[in-house]
Amino acid sequence: MRDLHLKLWHCLFLLLLGLAPTAYAITAEEATRVGGDMATVGTGLSTVNARMADFKASVAKIVDAAPTLFEELEKARIVAANGRGHRELATNALLGFASMAALVAASLVFRRATMRWRRKCLDSSVRARGATGLFALDALQLAVVALGAFLAVKFYFDTQDLQALMLLAILSGVVRWLGLMLFLETALRPALPAFRLIAMSDVAARRMRWLIGGSSFVSILGIAIMPVLLRAGLPVPAGQVIVLGQGVFVALGVTLALLAYRASRPPSPTRRRWSWLLGAGIPLVLLTWVGGVITLEFAAYHSLVYTLRIAMYWYVVHAVLDLSSGAFGWYRLVQHAANAGAALALTIVLSELWLVERLGFVKTATWLPIRHSLETTAITLFIGFVAWRYLDVWTEQRLRAASPGLAPGIDDDVAAEPASRLTTLLPLVRVLVGVVILIAVAFLGMSQLGVDVTTLLAGAGVFGLALSFGSQALVRDIVAGIFFMSDDAFRVGEYIDTGRLKGTVERVTLRSVRLRHQNGQIHTIPFGQLSAITNFSRDWQTVKFNLRLSRSADIEQTRKTVKRVGQEMLQDEEFGKEFLLPLKLQGMADITDSALVVRLKFTVRPSNPSVVQREALKRLHRAFAQDGIEFAAGVITVQPTGPHALPVAALGAVAAATAAEQPKPAL
Repeated sequence: MRDLHLKLWHCLFLLLLGLAPTAYAITAEEATRVGGDMATVGTGLSTVNARMADFKASVAKIVDAAPTLFEELEKARIVAANGRGHRELATNALLGFASMAALVAASLVFRRATMRWRRKCLDSSVRARGATGLFALDALQLAVVALGAFLAVKFYFDTQDLQALMLLAILSGVVRWLGLMLFLETALRPALPAFRLIAMSDVAARRMRWLIGGSSFVSILGIAIMPVLLRAGLPVPAGQVIVLGQGVFVALGVTLALLAYRASRPPSPTRRRWSWLLGAGIPLVLLTWVGGVITLEFAAYHSLVYTLRIAMYWYVVHAVLDLSSGAFGWYRLVQHAANAGAALALTIVLSELWLVERLGFVKTATWLPIRHSLETTAITLFIGFVAWRYLDVWTEQRLRAASPGLAPGIDDDVAAEPASRLTTLLPLVRVLVGVVILIAVAFLGMSQLGVDVTTLLAGAGVFGLALSFGSQALVRDIVAGIFFMSDDAFRVGEYIDTGRLKGTVERVTLRSVRLRHQNGQIHTIPFGQLSAITNFSRDWQTVKFNLRLSRSADIEQTRKTVKRVGQEMLQDEEFGKEFLLPLKLQGMADITDSALVVRLKFTVRPSNPSVVQREALKRLHRAFAQDGIEFAAGVITVQPTGPHALPVAALGAVAAATAAEQPKPAL
């Protein structure tokens, strides 16, 4: 029994240590895996040590080659000068200069021939279109130079001749440098500030062009002729010394250009952010270049430069479109679409570049189906984004064209035309179609990534049902709004009365309507709280009003005068188009003790009948005075009867005396 207890405690102790009860003895290989595979770690450390040893050896060779650099360069120059083929050095040099002169002449001729198109681009009212045209013409000019260089290489230079190879390297380096200067000139435009893609002064633009252009010319030309020098016998360490110096020289030129840019404009958060980003990118590129030169492995450098090149292309497209995005809404749409497409493309391209090709985190066989899914998902997202932005821009333009209601400084007599029914429904259409696009794109994207969307659809249905039960007031407002819109009860720009509140319809949303009162207040009314609506701006409106005339007025003469005024208003250029039925005397409405009350009416369009009524009253007052028709006086004469009645003259004297006794107002 005691032995059994000891065995049980022994097993429990082994379990607490995380070992099986039967593992009393383990092998040496298993022991190395306690806490991790130590053999793998040791192999990794050995690889790192070996690479560090190779790196130190390369650095030592480069340091040793520095003192003898000029001697090695002289030896390589002599070998290149003597390494001629069937032509002499003078002949090769003459052909090289002739080729360069021919390329310069072809470039000038092309620029001269396209000067008329350049002027059209410079005079274009749409700056984005003008900048694109200038870039296209500059690119064609570069293509002419590149084609001429290719023809010169094809017909005149022998690839086995070191002298010809040197001239060929110089020629190809110049063409590559011109390609870089094409984008640099497009971004800076020192002589055309209106088409400049980076905000800065003219002096800073010229300084940046010279600094970046000069340093990059030395670098590109040196890299182009380096294979020829190596072929001529230049030792590799000496060549490494040269290209290291070129990298430092380019980094210095770009740094000075960045400082000139920062000094050209007052600081801002955006400029400061980009300056720090570029300031961090310069030493990073230099570091990868130095590491690539020392180890002769340029994978990291080329990946980083490729990433920056894609970002530069995107920035050029974005900045060109931004030149006209403030004045043209469709340019903003294209700009947003380009940004979305560039972001999706960069995500896929850079993921493959870094995760698969450079770092090897994902195997190529595993990446291919993932890339296919990402590409289809990106295309779906891009189409959905473009459709949503197109809908947003189109509806926004239509809504801006509609009547915005009253605003400070706008005469309320000038009534805007009510919007169409489609314009009134546009906010609802934008919300509903936007939700449909969002849901469709989300589910399509998830299905292309391998997500089972049937479960999500079922969950969304349950969530929608729960939301409808929990938000009955919201559902009531939405349903009531759908019926009001289907009945075409009101539109944007129309003046309505809801019973408690009135105003001009300024905006219609999914659940409410917004009214602007003529005094400026905004009323937001949910559709569920609307019972009856009176629309004052639909079809036509008849205005009736009364005038009080003297009891001695001739009614027939009054009718003729009113008719004449109505005909004059019909012939008026400003008010005639508003009438549907002319102004006329409808008849006598009442006879009072001191006046004859007559009723007038007219029928006009519902835009602003009060303006027409005020104009009619002004003309009637003038016409009545000309025809001797008097308005009723506001004085009531009281004359008592009987034996104590005073004569009329006595009544007048009493009235005059009473008026004289009244105190006069102080001045």
